[in-house]
Amino acid sequence: MKILVVAATSLELDFISDIQISEKNQVIKKVLGVGQVPTTYHLLNHIESLTPDLIVQIGIAGSFVNDCALGEVFAIGEEYMADMGVVEKGTFQSIFDLKFMDENQIPFTNRKLINPHHHLFQKTNLKKVSAITVNEVSTSPERISYYQHQFNPVLESMEGAAFHYCCIMKNIPFIQIRGVSNYVGERNKSKWRIEASLEAVAKSTQEFISNI
Repeated sequence: MKILVVAATSLELDFISDIQISEKNQVIKKVLGVGQVPTTYHLLNHIESLTPDLIVQIGIAGSFVNDCALGEVFAIGEEYMADMGVVEKGTFQSIFDLKFMDENQIPFTNRKLINPHHHLFQKTNLKKVSAITVNEVSTSPERISYYQHQFNPVLESMEGAAFHYCCIMKNIPFIQIRGVSNYVGERNKSKWRIEASLEAVAKSTQEFISNI
């Protein structure tokens, strides 16, 4: 099996540099860049040139849930494109609220980008949670409150929804694995646990690939 492992930055991929590979699997690692646009562009190019059998996205994320321990790792079951829309009269409206797109138009299901590959989640041994993807890391209390009320997410990243979108459209099995590096709204990076999160992600990724 040809497994493509992708991340936004080389730092995230460096933590799985020593990943052990079985004879039955070939693992290829690629950096896609930060944000949804670079993720989409580079991922589609790699899909076309490499024709992977499985794609794994790894990385860090902010957590909306303070009960989540920093360094805890999750598998993402569903993603929302949370900040695509417009603010009118002080109220944010999504592209679905504005009727620019049907909430069940492929690849969306009830506004969600859902990973349908249930067998892969079983092989991660990780808790499956929902996440949102944003173009700007959330710091505003008002926007954070909106996201929590509207989507009830556990995690936030800047690439996950683009990853889900591309893989669903290309009908390629995929899994997104992320470690909690910080709590959403916390901008004091001395309180972040990036390395601990990535070490935990690397361990979970190794276990997942070993189970494939």
